[in-house]
Amino acid sequence: MSVRRHNLSAPKAPLAVTFTTVLLLFSISCSRPAALTQGPSLAILYNAEEQPTEKSAVAQLLQSEFRQKGISVRLDPVSNTLYNERLSKGDFEATLNLWYLDYNDPEGYLTDFYSKAGYRSAKYSSAEYDGLYLAGLLAPTEADKVRYFREAVTLLDHEVPWIPLYSNTEIFLLQPRAAGFRSNAYQYYDYRRVDMESIRASSDVEVQTLDPALAYDLASKHIVTQSYEGLIALDANSKIVPALATEWQFSPKMDSLTFRLRAGVRFHTAPFFKTAAEREVTSIDVKSSFERMLKSNSPYTYIFDHVQGAQEFKAGKSTDIPGFRARDKYTFQIVLDRPFPTILEWLLAPAAYVLPKGLPSNYDLSRGSVGTGPFILQSWDGVTARFVANPEYWAADETGRRLPYPKTLTLRIIKDANTALTGFRQGELDVLNVPLALFSDVFELDGRVKPAWHEYQLHEVKLNNLKFLAFNMQKGPWGNDLGLRRRVDEAINRDLLVKQLFRGKARPAYSVIPSGVPGFE
Repeated sequence: MSVRRHNLSAPKAPLAVTFTTVLLLFSISCSRPAALTQGPSLAILYNAEEQPTEKSAVAQLLQSEFRQKGISVRLDPVSNTLYNERLSKGDFEATLNLWYLDYNDPEGYLTDFYSKAGYRSAKYSSAEYDGLYLAGLLAPTEADKVRYFREAVTLLDHEVPWIPLYSNTEIFLLQPRAAGFRSNAYQYYDYRRVDMESIRASSDVEVQTLDPALAYDLASKHIVTQSYEGLIALDANSKIVPALATEWQFSPKMDSLTFRLRAGVRFHTAPFFKTAAEREVTSIDVKSSFERMLKSNSPYTYIFDHVQGAQEFKAGKSTDIPGFRARDKYTFQIVLDRPFPTILEWLLAPAAYVLPKGLPSNYDLSRGSVGTGPFILQSWDGVTARFVANPEYWAADETGRRLPYPKTLTLRIIKDANTALTGFRQGELDVLNVPLALFSDVFELDGRVKPAWHEYQLHEVKLNNLKFLAFNMQKGPWGNDLGLRRRVDEAINRDLLVKQLFRGKARPAYSVIPSGVPGFE
């Protein structure tokens, strides 16, 4: 399952595109005569509160390109709430959307086309596709999974429910001493090795939850991942590495997965702990955390669908999941109802993070974190999250120095890109995520950093995400006319979009699984 960003703030008008973008659009429109409109008009719905500058610029560029090819286009920017409502009701012809993953498995892109999936932005249904998707999902080996998924991708590329556009490069400017900041292609942000007394960073979208079980958007994940951890993690190279588990092993039939937990790891202090011993992480805590997630309204409950007894538990027919087994204090086993190796990657999701078994059901996690992560949440006021270093954190760096280095971490929600830029320039932020709205300030037209920013370090990561157009496959004329959809696909100049709009800080995408995903490099 992939993750989509949600922003439930009050509706507002989209930000204006940059001056350079306006010139680009003008030059495209004037460089050649407009073609006569042929065929039906296409309305493109998009969320004007989510990456507003980028969405507006891309939408206008596409509109200009389509008009030159005789395709009439109407742009339909709406608020976040209305966007999600219309998408769920199927009240759209096409939508400009984004898709990004929080684990390194190609299934995350393909789930949107499975007829029984929940989100389904394209409303696509195909018995042939469902068969290929399930065959890949339940394949006994990685090679078999990739083979079936490649067949599924070939089918989608032929039928064009999505038109892939590009994948982003995420760009950060770092103050000189913040050079230890790390991130990966799945947008996990690691401040543990920043060698500063205090580290200050920001996000441009609102946080929806501080509960790992419910963390489904990037902003929530940004905060949650500082205080909570799972059995495994992704490193800066997007490789699976040990976290609360030091090792793991599948059974020969791939129908069970056993973890050996790290001894001596302690949860952050909290008033509900009665003894010091209750703070040590054990296999019972893992079992309790997984069952807690299944009891919640988490969008990730599907990750345990193939665990023995999970369906009965979710249906309220049992109070225990026999497939979650605490073998001993530090040994936890997941027993599956069929071979299912993909479950390992799915355990990277924040919903699979470990919380203490004694956590009260009504505990307010905004009062303070109760995880095992490097930073302890001290306060959250809806705008600023303040953390202090966890003095009992289990991890050390390659030289044996204890992590984290900073004593405090502050994450602020700053929606206005120019406000964030000013804060960084004045030394109020140590890490600045550079959105498209700031490209004209930071980069030359050829993508080189402008001289004014040479004193700062540039941190770039190619994201395994996808920006795309999705057709409503259940609504005519576009959803039931392959020729019309292919005509739109052929009208897009992806190289122009990447080179001139993003100054080379993106990659053209030609398939529903972008390059860089394991098995689809």
